Amino acid sequence: MARLLTLALWLYFSLPAYAQSEPGRSSWARLSPQEKQILAPLAKDWDRMGPAKKQKWLGVTKRYRSMDPLEQQRIQTHIRDWDSLTPDQRKQARKKYQKIKKLPPEKRLEIKKKWRKYKEASKSRRKNLK
Repeated sequence: MARLLTLALWLYFSLPAYAQSEPGRSSWARLSPQEKQILAPLAKDWDRMGPAKKQKWLGVTKRYRSMDPLEQQRIQTHIRDWDSLTPDQRKQARKKYQKIKKLPPEKRLEIKKKWRKYKEASKSRRKNLK
C-alpha cells in the first residue's frame, strides 16, 4: 500500500504533462538508443501503451539528460517499481494520483511537506510514519 502511495505521489510531484509526442515515434523499435536504455523496464509493454502514456515517458527521457546521477537513479528505480506493479495496482496508484491532483493547493502543499519529511527520514522512522 505504501508503495502505491509512493508511486502516486511521485507521479503527481515529478512528472510534467506533455502535450504531444513526436510523430512516427510510437513503436519501441523507433526509439533512440538512449530512450531505450532509460525506458528499458517498459520495453515489453511499450507497443501496447496508449499515446498519452508514451508521451509521458518520452518526456521523462528528455528531462533525464539534465538530471544529476542521483535523480537519474531515482527515476530508474521508479520505472522498475512501476513496471513491477500489477494492472490493478497501477490502477490504484492512478486513482490516488487523481485524488491528490483534485485537492486544493494548500492541502497539496501540506501533503508535499509531509512527503518530503517522510523521504528525509531514516528507514526506521519511515516505518513509524507509515
